[in-house]
Amino acid sequence: MRRGQAITALAALAVSLTACGSTNEPPGGVATGGLSAKNADNSASMALFISNRDDMGWFITDGDGLPLYRFDKDTPKPSKSNCEGECANTWKPVPADKPVMATGVDPISMGVLTRPDGTKQLTIAGFPQYTYAEDKAAGDMKGQGKGGTWWVTAPNGAKITGGKAQNNSKSSSKPSTSPSPNTGQTPSSAPTSGAPGY
Repeated sequence: MRRGQAITALAALAVSLTACGSTNEPPGGVATGGLSAKNADNSASMALFISNRDDMGWFITDGDGLPLYRFDKDTPKPSKSNCEGECANTWKPVPADKPVMATGVDPISMGVLTRPDGTKQLTIAGFPQYTYAEDKAAGDMKGQGKGGTWWVTAPNGAKITGGKAQNNSKSSSKPSTSPSPNTGQTPSSAPTSGAPGY
């Protein structure tokens, strides 16, 4: 078919479709039963993201934007938590009973340990991970440096003490890949420029 004939055929099709009118109802009416679209169910997985602050560099957050911490009294090889009882009420073990969907975190560095009570806890670079009970909103970091033993976790599993963690470069780009509590934005699926390359 020549180009002129193809354009004429497309124009005729457009005119016939326009003549049918425009409604919010699909052709043939609204189907009853059958397939329907549903929102994605993310309850079957746990989300981790990375975020950035000028004073900290890149660090890991949970799906609510709360930072993950590691404890100097824990051991990485073998992975063992030394935060039990009242400690675990303040420093909540990050559960590992669901698959982890991690953006910007090295997947090889993630693991699972079984706590004495039988629950599963996430580890990064062998270190058990926690959230702090006093961190209530995205951006809170009230546990950083507590007791000189609790530290925010970098994407490679290193602890962040005062300055940047090992292999934790500063970026001048818009760093936030964690959820924004007020805008309802979904984090990007790929780290922004300057983010650790995981």
